[in-house]
Amino acid sequence: MTLDIPSIYFVSIVTNLSMTLAVMIVALRQSIPGLKLLAWGLVTNSGYYLVLGAKGILPDLLAIGVGNMLGALTLTLVLKAVLSSRRAQMEPALYITPVALMLIVSLILIDDRHSRLIIASFIISYQIALILWALIRPGNTFVGRGRMIMSLACVVGMVTMAYRGFSFLLGWHEVTPFQSRDVLTTLFYMINYLGMFFLAFGFVLTTVEQGAEQNRRMALIDPLTGMFNRRALFESMDKLFTKAEAEGQPLSLMIMDVDLFKQVNDRYGHQAGDFVLKRVANTIKGRLRQEDIVGRIGGEEFLAVLPDTPPEGALRLAEELRQTLASESVVFKEEKIQVTISVGLYSSVSLAPSQTPDSVIASADKALYLAKTNGRNRVEVNKVMTAISA
Repeated sequence: MTLDIPSIYFVSIVTNLSMTLAVMIVALRQSIPGLKLLAWGLVTNSGYYLVLGAKGILPDLLAIGVGNMLGALTLTLVLKAVLSSRRAQMEPALYITPVALMLIVSLILIDDRHSRLIIASFIISYQIALILWALIRPGNTFVGRGRMIMSLACVVGMVTMAYRGFSFLLGWHEVTPFQSRDVLTTLFYMINYLGMFFLAFGFVLTTVEQGAEQNRRMALIDPLTGMFNRRALFESMDKLFTKAEAEGQPLSLMIMDVDLFKQVNDRYGHQAGDFVLKRVANTIKGRLRQEDIVGRIGGEEFLAVLPDTPPEGALRLAEELRQTLASESVVFKEEKIQVTISVGLYSSVSLAPSQTPDSVIASADKALYLAKTNGRNRVEVNKVMTAISA
């Protein structure tokens, strides 16, 4: 089956301009990284079809040279949009050179369509490979449907353009006249049209999915410390308690409170207080394992749940945290702030059905109260264990 190439041009131009209008409206109303670059990429893609479609009306130097350059510029703008959305960087020469090379090759080989198509095919395949790398590069932890759609579109486009280049280079297919209706030419234009559509659609879908994920995280993460907030912590605790009870594993829980924190705020200001909380949070996170969960449960209080941790290990960890914070002053704007914590610890060798998160927290909270009334800067545990003083 073959399609009318001018019709594909017309549909591509109308579709791209329609998508451009929709994307630009959203980009102007919301500050979404990369969305304006995507919109400009759709504009240049429309220009690519418009200029090439005017071949025979416009001089060949303009139609072929500028047209092919606009096609390469489109992919560069899509690449920049993807990089911007992921706040990533790439050496500029990697994406600027293909645009300049496409223009130079198109002008130098203006009368050699065979060689021009071979080189252009490999340039485009390389550009699509860069977009694919930006999508799947190490560090991209978020994988949504939009990113999968874009990656699939890139794989299909990259393979198609590479095949097109090799087919002409090795003589598998003959180079046909411009706007020919042969199968390979029809396939190329259809994949080019659909590829850009799915790249744009996937990009927009990705921004929507990332926005939803960000909102979900904001509902679970304390913005100051980056830890779980109270809600997320309690949701995770239910799962850990159920597992510990079912498997007969030990479980420990500790509540940590920054001593005399109100005095820090009163003397040094709330910015200093926030800085202290971040420092304490980072110290706690740095000492915990990946399977442990920790969060800020309010004000200057932190709570950590330590699965599969017997009493001795939990007591040792709590004391290490207390000593680490007490041994180093927090420096804020050249002011040295002495920071200590009091820790209330509850630990069980094997959870009983009656030991719920609420009851265990209440037990650790009583131990914390004891630590504060006994002079602060100390660890107190449930009555099964003995206290450790500073």
